[in-house]
Amino acid sequence: MSKVQLSLAATALALLSAGAVHAEPIAPSTLKVTGSLDVPACLVTAGDDGVYDYGSLGPGDIRTGTTYNVLPAISKAWKIECEGDTYLTFKVTDNAAASASAVDSSYFGMGNVNGTGKLGYYTVTMRNPKVNGTASNVFTTNTTAITRAATAPLRHSSYTMGWAQTAANLQQIGRVFETDLDVVANLAGSQTMGGPITEDAKLEGSLTLNFAYGL
Repeated sequence: MSKVQLSLAATALALLSAGAVHAEPIAPSTLKVTGSLDVPACLVTAGDDGVYDYGSLGPGDIRTGTTYNVLPAISKAWKIECEGDTYLTFKVTDNAAASASAVDSSYFGMGNVNGTGKLGYYTVTMRNPKVNGTASNVFTTNTTAITRAATAPLRHSSYTMGWAQTAANLQQIGRVFETDLDVVANLAGSQTMGGPITEDAKLEGSLTLNFAYGL
């Protein structure tokens, strides 16, 4: 945690005597402020190492035209354990952003097919949040203000996600942060995919979660 030390160094010398007609000048004094801001080390663990596997999908899962097939949600538990009390937030980077078949800050790309065709997009939701083993709220914001909620979508670009208090729109401090991250894949229709699938194609969604201490 933060450690701030204040160091005052002062040196003054004055030679005074009853019979002196003048005094030696007073030497300059120095004030120093020293210290360090220390952040705790944190360990992130996720169910199945954060891999959300939809397994084998067939042609029957692809709708015609531009109609999406919303696949079942997959949920994984995530835990971040820190060595000391801290506020914890994170931002996400969509490593496949250019392949998202629809545009929204909560939509993430799943890869391409048939050259420039797009496989669809997926969403991620924070659910069942806890701090130090006690239920908390979460938030998503692109400002310095937060609004607590029971669940919150992950959003890319300038958005920040984190854990909030249950009784106020304030961040929750703690050492152990938990949440389920629920993924829902939206499989694009054949037109969006650039035509029928003629060879194997893989869903290749990938997010990087960048954690920080506070907003």
